[in-house]
Amino acid sequence: MKIFCILMFFCSGAFAYTSEQVLKTAWSDRTYLSYDEIQPTGSRNPLRNVEGVLSQEQNGSAEVEVGLKFQFKSWPEWTGKKGQGNEQKLLKETSLGWALRSRYNTLLLVELNSQKLKCVEEALHLSELYIQAQSLSLRAGRGTSKSFLSAKSDLYKLQRTQNALRQEKEILEKRVKTWVPEIKDRSLVGLELVQVDDISQLLQGHYPNGDSLSRKIANEEIEQMGQELEIVKGREKQWFKAVEVSQTRKDDETRYKVELTVQIPGLGSDDLAKQKQNELILKRALKQRDLEESGDQLQSLKVQILNLVDIYRKTKKMEKISVGTLDSLANIERKITQQQEQLDLLNQQQEITSLYLDYLLESEILLKAPNKNYLDKRQGEI
Repeated sequence: MKIFCILMFFCSGAFAYTSEQVLKTAWSDRTYLSYDEIQPTGSRNPLRNVEGVLSQEQNGSAEVEVGLKFQFKSWPEWTGKKGQGNEQKLLKETSLGWALRSRYNTLLLVELNSQKLKCVEEALHLSELYIQAQSLSLRAGRGTSKSFLSAKSDLYKLQRTQNALRQEKEILEKRVKTWVPEIKDRSLVGLELVQVDDISQLLQGHYPNGDSLSRKIANEEIEQMGQELEIVKGREKQWFKAVEVSQTRKDDETRYKVELTVQIPGLGSDDLAKQKQNELILKRALKQRDLEESGDQLQSLKVQILNLVDIYRKTKKMEKISVGTLDSLANIERKITQQQEQLDLLNQQQEITSLYLDYLLESEILLKAPNKNYLDKRQGEI
């Protein structure tokens, strides 16, 4: 019997999965890997492209023309600041952070979903007992139909909550399965979830330095839009467009030709180019406005989390208040209320931890040490 139990333990452990298994899949995320395929831009080559020309005519005598056409970039396009490399590096690192954030959030939901289901199942069991007691009390003339119907309504609400949690569990299991398809059993093991008090302690000891990740990305976008706007304007003002050099051979005669293509600014009106400029101007202005209104995002996020922590602690303190001696019916009702309060605390914990994960991403802590498991209280120092 002892050997059988040991075998069962090892088998169940082999089929379950750990949070580290899920987090490791962030490095194989498609968005993250796609940045390796992106080609660099911003070459210092003044030529946009080079075309070869070859023609042959047979009109009494053979005539062959060979040439090259060189098309030039505009001055801002050629000499402007080239910051695309920095932007691509930042976006690649950020895409890994986003992939990790997605997996962290799923692991959080998996763990808390399991705890919520236990609370609801216990509350349902107590509710059924309560309804039975209410029914007996009603028959004995000591209860009221209003209390009985209210208890029935509470039971239906709990059943709906249970169904919603079960559906969420199925969705989360499928999501984990897409990341770790080799797992057989879909139970999460080995995660010692970081608690609200741990998050509070970690945040109070951390002081953000610099802009948030979202702000850095927004600044890069504004800079890129500015460069693109200069290029579009530069193309309208560009004088020299192309040079074509050719050689023509006819019989024993060889001729050389140089053609220069010149644009005369101000005579034409490229409405599409103007429309592109207008779009870039508006997009840049809106992005700058959003950035100015956002303020210090990291500090705001930190304050929001600590405020929610304070509400969580007050709720938890209220839960511990003793009511005194109760009769059996009131005692069951009190136990149901305790389970509902516990469910509320788990929802608050979920919101706080989710915002904490946002803070880790925005402060670039996730990017600096992506191999750590910040959801596990044993590794979660920042």
